Amino acid sequence: MTTVSSTDDRVELIAKNIQKGRIDPSVHTFAAMALAQRCGDQWCIQPRDWAGEVQQLGRAIQDRVRYTLDTYNIDTYRTPARTLQMAIGDCDDMAALGGAALQAIGYPIRIKVIQMNGQSDFHHIYLMVGLPPHDPQNWIAFDPTQDTPVGAEPTGIIDSILYNVN
Repeated sequence: MTTVSSTDDRVELIAKNIQKGRIDPSVHTFAAMALAQRCGDQWCIQPRDWAGEVQQLGRAIQDRVRYTLDTYNIDTYRTPARTLQMAIGDCDDMAALGGAALQAIGYPIRIKVIQMNGQSDFHHIYLMVGLPPHDPQNWIAFDPTQDTPVGAEPTGIIDSILYNVN
């Protein structure tokens, strides 16, 4: 079990899981299966439909991984492959899976940690995805733990920190 003592340590561990996961064959297969679907004679998501790809990958995570809390009184950090295998995870597990899958298919990402109204510390984490992927002009929220489409950010944010993931 890994113990973290700060938000920076937490994000560093998640970033390492993303970096390991983006080269994992199970993560590549997951991303490919999410995107390589046919609708008649066409791809359901057309090549170079960057926003469509990101939306579809977010839906695939929501369909495949059920949001659950961590073990009581213990913050766990699953690898993306383990999250896929178990089909459950909290916000840091889904951020690691989403980040690994997005980077596996060429998207730049950032990790965003937020503090919300009524909370005394940074307690939620999700991704920001750069569009278009080769020269990001826009960064959109990617949070499959929420029952909202990709691009929607939680309301009530009072503070946030962004971290790049190379």
